[in-house]
Amino acid sequence: MNNPSDSLFASSVTVGEMLTEAACLFERAGVDAPVLAADLLMMHLLDVRRAGLLLRKNDTATAVLKKGYESLVVRRIGREPIAYIIGSTGFWDLDLGVSPHVLVPRPDTETLVEAALEILMKKELGSLRVVDLGTGSGAIALSLAKACPQHVVYATDRSADALVVARENARRNNLLGQVTFVQGVWFSPFDGVAPMFDVVISNPPYIPTADIEALDPEVAVFEPRLALDGDADGLRDLSMIISGCRVHLKPGGWLLLEMGWDQREAVRGLLNAEGIFESIQFFDDYAGNNRAVRARRRI
Repeated sequence: MNNPSDSLFASSVTVGEMLTEAACLFERAGVDAPVLAADLLMMHLLDVRRAGLLLRKNDTATAVLKKGYESLVVRRIGREPIAYIIGSTGFWDLDLGVSPHVLVPRPDTETLVEAALEILMKKELGSLRVVDLGTGSGAIALSLAKACPQHVVYATDRSADALVVARENARRNNLLGQVTFVQGVWFSPFDGVAPMFDVVISNPPYIPTADIEALDPEVAVFEPRLALDGDADGLRDLSMIISGCRVHLKPGGWLLLEMGWDQREAVRGLLNAEGIFESIQFFDDYAGNNRAVRARRRI
C-alpha cells in the first residue's frame, strides 16, 4: 500500500465513512461484532469515549487519521484481540492493561469473582487471607482487593512478565499495596509454610491440549499457550491446585476455581477424591455455561 490510493480507506471522506468501511472489512474477515470493533479502535485512536465518537463522525478523514486507523484495522483483520491492540480492557469495575504476556480477562471470569464475593463480603468473618493463583493481569486479585479492602490478598504467577502487568494494573487502579504479588507456580512460593489461606481462588489452564488449535484465532494464535493448556484432559492444573489445598487451605476455608463448560463432573470427582471438601457448588456464566466451582474445606 505504498500508493495512497491503495489505502483501505481511500474512498472515505469522513470518520463515519471510515467506520462503515472498517465494519464491512471486519465482517468479511469473520471478526465478531464488526461494528463494535470498528468503533472501539477509532475511539482508541481519537482518545474519545462513545459520546465523543458520535460527535466526530462528520469530521474529515485526514490522511494521517486514515494511516493510523488502517494500522489498527489490519491487526484486527488478522484476528489480534482488540484488548492487545489498544492495550487495555475492562473487567468487573477495573480498567486493566493487558499484553500478550497475559490472558485477556473475560466476563466469564466475573462469575468466579461473584462467587468469591459472596464469601468475602460477610462482615462477621473479619480479615481473611486470600490467594489468587496464576493471577495473570491481576484481574481477580485486584477485583477482590478493591471490593473487600479488609482482607489480605496475595497473587502468584509463574511468569515474571505477567507480574509486571499485574503490578502495573494495581498502580493503574490505585490498589498498590493492597495485593502482594509473588512469583511461583501455584502454591510453590508458600511451601514449608503452615496452612495460611482462608480463600484460594484461581482461573488455571483448563483447555485440553488438542482443543486449543480449534479455538478462535484470537485465543489460539495470540494468547499465551501456558495460560491455556491444561494437558491432555484439561485437568492437570485443576488437580494440582485441589491437591495443594490439603496443605495450604485452612480448615473451614474456601476453594474457588474456573473450569471448562464440560468439566463439572470431572472436577466434582477431583474434589471428592481429595476427601477434604464439602458444600460443593457450581456456577454458570452469563451465557448459561458451567464455569466455576466453590467448595469448602471441612473443619
